[in-house]
Amino acid sequence: MFGPRLRGRAVLDPLSSRGWGTQTGSAWGGLVFREGRLPHSLSGGSRRKAEDLRLYLMGALVGVILHQRGVFPLHASCVAVHGLGVAFAGRSGAGKSTLVAALVRRGAAFVTDDISVMTTSSGNGIGVWPGAARVKLDEIGLARLSGSASDLEPAGGTLGKYHLPMDSSAEWMTPVPLGRIYLITDGEGPPRIEQLTGLDAVSALINETYFVGHATALGLTAQVFRLVAEVARILPVCRLIRPRGLEHLQRVVELIERDRSRPQA
Repeated sequence: MFGPRLRGRAVLDPLSSRGWGTQTGSAWGGLVFREGRLPHSLSGGSRRKAEDLRLYLMGALVGVILHQRGVFPLHASCVAVHGLGVAFAGRSGAGKSTLVAALVRRGAAFVTDDISVMTTSSGNGIGVWPGAARVKLDEIGLARLSGSASDLEPAGGTLGKYHLPMDSSAEWMTPVPLGRIYLITDGEGPPRIEQLTGLDAVSALINETYFVGHATALGLTAQVFRLVAEVARILPVCRLIRPRGLEHLQRVVELIERDRSRPQA
């Protein structure tokens, strides 16, 4: 269903000591650049920062490779509660990392940030491969959750984010079974959850597929639709509607904790 299974321990990052992938690199093979050169946006030698290169390698480039390998990557962060994963999908800046960091502070186990690489698991379920034990937060989020950014590694890019290490004591050697997917959505009023079904769930997940435009350019639209439809068939997919602003974070976290305690339909 989801292409070849990834093998080895999920701890590879091209420019850091931590990250998801495999120790042997056998999951996706080598990285080949057109005509043997880096993309133009990353050229410039020493003028380019290592964190910008890492952001590209672990972002657009990995997204393309995953789609080429027939693997489904969701633009989502994930935690686990009592061993069952909960993923939060949304556009950049939607608050995925902030929400995950807040849940970890309340006892959830960190799984991955920003990209949830999915695979089949036993019993016709869906699993998420663990990722690098860190989240990307800006200075406002850091001030709310952990303090200063002064000693943290820049995450690269133009959003002013930093890598905040997560507790890695609960690392997995295999995918974490996924129980629910929440799609973070802006909305007025109290935080609330609305379950999606059928084509509504499929369409919403396609919109949050990691670098779905690259998959379309590669002629893989049918593959993405097939993989998304299978995820939507197996898992509950819900909209998490909340007002923007860290002042609402506590209520959102409490809402999620109540909802995830409900049995699946």
